[in-house]
This record gives sequence, C-alpha cells and structure tokens, in this order.
Amino acid sequence: MADVSISGLISGIDTDSIVSGLLEIQQAQIDRIELKKAELLSEQAAFAGLEAALVTFRSDVSRLAKIAGSELTKNAVTVSDETAVSATASDSAVPGTYQFTVDAVARAHQIATQGFTDEDAEITTGTLDLRVGSGDLITVTIDSTNNTLQGLADAINASGAGVNASIVEDSSGGATPYRLLLTSSQTGTDNAISITNNLTGGSGTQPVFDTGNPVQAAADAQVTIGSGPGAISVSSSSNRFDSLIGGVSIDLLGAASGTEITVTVARDTDAAVEAVSSFVDSFNAVISYISERSQYDAETEEAGILLGSREAQSIQQELQSAVTSVVPGVSSDLNQLGAIGISVTDQGTLQFSPSTLENVLNGNVAGVGPDDVKRLFALDGQSSATGVSFVVGSSSTKPSGSTPYEVDITQAATQASLTAGTDLAASTVITSANRTLDIDLDGTSATITLDEGTYTRQELADHLEAVINGSSELAGRTVSVGLSGNRLQITSDSYGSSSSLLLSGGTALTDLGFTAGAAEVGTDVAGSFVVNGVTEPATGSGQLLIGNADNENTADLQVRVTLSAGQITAGSEAQLTVTQGLAAGLDTILNEFLDPVSGTLTTIDDTYNDQIESLQASIDRQQAIFDQQQENLIQEFIALESALAELQNTSQFLGSQLQSLSLSSS
Repeated sequence: MADVSISGLISGIDTDSIVSGLLEIQQAQIDRIELKKAELLSEQAAFAGLEAALVTFRSDVSRLAKIAGSELTKNAVTVSDETAVSATASDSAVPGTYQFTVDAVARAHQIATQGFTDEDAEITTGTLDLRVGSGDLITVTIDSTNNTLQGLADAINASGAGVNASIVEDSSGGATPYRLLLTSSQTGTDNAISITNNLTGGSGTQPVFDTGNPVQAAADAQVTIGSGPGAISVSSSSNRFDSLIGGVSIDLLGAASGTEITVTVARDTDAAVEAVSSFVDSFNAVISYISERSQYDAETEEAGILLGSREAQSIQQELQSAVTSVVPGVSSDLNQLGAIGISVTDQGTLQFSPSTLENVLNGNVAGVGPDDVKRLFALDGQSSATGVSFVVGSSSTKPSGSTPYEVDITQAATQASLTAGTDLAASTVITSANRTLDIDLDGTSATITLDEGTYTRQELADHLEAVINGSSELAGRTVSVGLSGNRLQITSDSYGSSSSLLLSGGTALTDLGFTAGAAEVGTDVAGSFVVNGVTEPATGSGQLLIGNADNENTADLQVRVTLSAGQITAGSEAQLTVTQGLAAGLDTILNEFLDPVSGTLTTIDDTYNDQIESLQASIDRQQAIFDQQQENLIQEFIALESALAELQNTSQFLGSQLQSLSLSSS
C-alpha cells in the first residue's frame, strides 16, 4: 500500500485506517502472489544448486569414461638415480624391473674457425651454406654491411639454420684469440653440421671451419641392456630412448659412462584410487543434496524445498539405478561396482574400499586386471580381427549387446605413392646444378636441396628420404623412399584422401627419374556397420571408419582399419563387441539432464521462468488495480473533507450573520 496520509482534519475521521481496511483484501491477494513467487525462486535456486553438483559429478564421470589415457590404467615409474635418468611410462608399459648401463650421452656437433685479432675483425664476403643433418639447406650472405666476425655470427643466428654461433676467446690463441664457434642445436651423429664455404670475396680474412678437427664430435647416446655375450646395445641421436623398454620413455640427464640404472614400472594405483574416490564423493554429494532438501522436519514442521518434487526424485532414482546396474558384455568377475570395493549404503550413497581396487589393479585377483576395470567404466570395443580395432565412441554410440556389430570393409585405405619412370644409374652425381626438388606432400609445398656428392641407388634413396623428412617447410609431414627395382619410389606416410604427392619441378627431377607434374592421391577406407542385419552407413577418413552421426546404434563409432586391399573380402571383415561401462552410461544420462538446449534441468528452469514471469505479470496487474483503488478512495475522502470544510465555513458565516442580526436588534 502506498504511504499516503490525508488525516481527517475536518471530520476527525481516521481516514488512513479506513483506506487501509478497504484495500486489505486486495493487498492480501498481492502478498499471496509475492509469496508464491518467492517460493518458486527458492525452488529454482535449489535446482540451480543441483545442476552445479551434477556438473561436478559429470567431470569426475568423464575421467573414468575415457578409453585413452585412462587414470585406471596408468603406470608409475621410478629410477635408481634420478640425477642421471628420468623416465615416464604409458598405459601400455608392462610392470616390472629393468636394468641397463649408460655407455655415453648424446652430444651436439661443435666446430670452430681459426683465431682472429678481435670480434670486429674484417672477413671475406660471399655465401656460407649450412645444413644440420638432413635439415634445410640455409644460405647465409655476407657483404660489406656485415663482413666482420661478429657480423657472421649474427647472420648465422638469424638464419634459422639450427646452428648457434658465438665468439669465444681462446686463452691459448695468443695474438688471435677470438674464434667463431658453431654448435648444432640438436645432438647426435645424424645432426652434424655440414658447411659449403664460399666466403671468397673482398680483402678480409676468410674464416675457415676446421671440420676435420671438431671442438666436439657429434655423438649418439648409447646404453647396453645386459652384461653377457648376448648384451644388446641401443643408441639414440638424442638423450631420449622411447623403445628401450616398451611403453617407457627414458631421458639421460648426464650420467657418467658405466652408470648402472634400474627402472621399475608399477601400476599407479594412487591415480586410480583418487579418480574413483572423486567419483564416489561427487555422486554422494548429488544424492545427499537431493535427500537433504526432500525431508520434512517434524520438530520445526518445515518441509525441504524439494520435498514432493517428482523431477528431483526422478534424477536421484535414475542415478542410483545406474550405479547399481550390471555392465553387460564385460567379464562377469568385474561387471559391477562391488567388484572394485564400492558398496551402497542404506541412504543410497556409495562407500568405497580402496584396497579392493588396488588388489585388482596389481593383478592379485585371478582373471581380471586394469583393462577390465577400465571396461567397467568406459565405452570400449573388442574386435575379432587384428586389422580392425576400436578407437572411440561417444554418448550417441550404443552397446552392441549379445550380438556383435559387423564391420564390412569395401575399400582399404591407401597412401599416395610415386614410382620413377626411369631407372637410376648405378651411381648418381649430385652437384649444384642438379640438387633441388619441388615437392608437394599432403597439401604442403617445399623445395628441398640435396647434398652434393656421388650416391649409389640405395644411398640416394636414403638421402632423399632424410632431406624430405628433415624439411621444416613440410611441418612434420614425412615419406618413405625406397627402390622398386632400380627406380626410386616415394610414398607418403599418411593414409587416405589427405595423402598426396606432387613433384612439380626442380633441377634434380630428371636425374631422379621423375617427370614434372607426376602426382598421386591416396584413398580413404570405405565400409559400413551391420547391426542385426541392418546396414548403418559410415564415412572413411584415412584409416578411420566413422559411423554417421544419425545412425541409430553406431553413431560416432570409430574403428581403425589397417587391412590391405588383398585382405578385403565379401561380407564382414570383423565382429565388434561394444560395451558401455558405468561411467559411459552415466555420461549419457547426465547429458540428458544437463543439455543446455533440451536437457531436463533446462526444461525445469524454463518452466520456473515462465511461472515466475506469469506471477510477476499478475502482481503488476493487481498492483495497478490496487493503486487505482487507493487513489480513488483518497480522492473521495479528500472531496468529503473539502465538502465538510465548505459546510463548516458556511456554518461559521451564518453564525456570524445571526450574531450580527442579534446585536442589531438589541
């Protein structure tokens, strides 16, 4: 009610109370609507809190639903000397204890010039060609603007040749102590620095690089496995070994020669326990959130904000049903949460005993292991053929049930490959006149430059492969170069329609046996999935066969097909059993709850917004009527007071006149 006072000054009537009393019913109606709106806002806020709890739960569910990089199958690795070696282990590493001896660490190639009197000593002009290993050939130009020792160092550093140039003062250099030192940016014998020195112009001193007597020879890292007659020696151009122990990457940090190292690989049960504990905690947080707000307190006679909410109860029941279900298609010894130490309490929450999970992961439970634990939670697939393997699926991918999906391949993925049109000579001489090749590999173009020299057929194939794969312009795209008879054959290492080769020109083209314009493109794998006799289409991308997004069962299902054309037969090439673990199933359910467009909580929130807007519209209408009625009553009482005032004035006037007449008569 508006704060208006008209005070019955004339009538003496308490007009404010009368107006309030007359409008009390209308005000009560507005108050009831305001109360209902406040209740709806509280309920809406409660569902917003529930949504936040579900988002947290989904994050923990996603950690367990991953098939690649799962925290359930992580390995931990320790080394006997952390100052000498560091190591990391992938999921594929086999737990165990491994020993090896460090024979040598990798070193970068270093070469230097003769001594100069000072850093600004004048040098000759011209060009200096640099190459690190099989990388790009870089030409550094020296002219009258930079023909000093420091100018040469600066030009090399700015060239991007993969060589670090610095001027060092040789204490044994006498009157000419300043030498230019070149250091390869990469270690190993495959990354030695090669130089073509054409700095022959001008009157300065020509810098000469003593490649025959390096400051430090390029060296590979080397380790030895075992100590007996059958000991195995392994080398690496860097100080990193990725194949010394399967699934383990080892980095030498500077161990002295002869250092014995022990590497121990074990299951990282801490990571798995933490992930499962987080899953249990966030599940319990959701269940408790709903339960606490759905209770009636008899002492205070207060009902929880979600008491009687069918939507909240449905969410709670669906989640509880999901975590207590049995996962079909996986090992019967590990197809429910109880097998890893998770039980259900009387309150519908979960209770976790980590020791049970640790025993399974450490192989102490017969018949099951880490992969089975991962399959309990994640979407996974097992193929009957080695050339067809499950990669990934999505929340739209359905489990296959008791009947596996059939994978019918009609076309194998191929690589782009070019074979020269003419034989190579027994030896080929590469000079400055025939050393370039213009190539487009997988959609990226580059001009590569061969080293001058005389090559046998195999040496030329090896060198061509190394130079193409070392090109920075090709951004990691690689080829394999071999011989088909006596002819060069270049093959892209990628598969599918994105695999392409084009030789457009270059001075080496003819001597390599190719013609300008030679081109080839690979093909994508083609095929489909068959579900209970019904074909569901799929799209090929390289070696990946991907179920179409609108497929009923195999939407987003991806399998990798490494079969060759000769292995493709009529009918299906493999049977694929797809299982949906608990976390994968929960992720689908949570997506239905949390989808921002059509999710359950979005619908609930929209309903609350509609109801609140409708109530606010009613409040606004009622308030407008109330204000108008109040204004009308006020005006009526003002008119009454005005009329009474006029009557009072008239009465006073008549009284005055009668008194005057009475006085005159007297």
